[in-house]
Amino acid sequence: MGVRNYLIEGGSGTGKTTVAEELERRGYHVVHGDRRFAYYGDPDTGESMRAPPSDNEEEAIRWGY
Repeated sequence: MGVRNYLIEGGSGTGKTTVAEELERRGYHVVHGDRRFAYYGDPDTGESMRAPPSDNEEEAIRWGY
């Protein structure tokens, strides 16, 4: 039997991270898109920037500039 991949999608605040964390807790391999693939860069030049310092990962992830 093959491995299945599932995409959990939804709008902001709909519980995607909660679902992913629960699946992870149950032993599934999870890739958090907004944690793993977040890119910090200047929106005008595209030049990479250092991630802003923060106390937790949720505060560090910023989609707006």
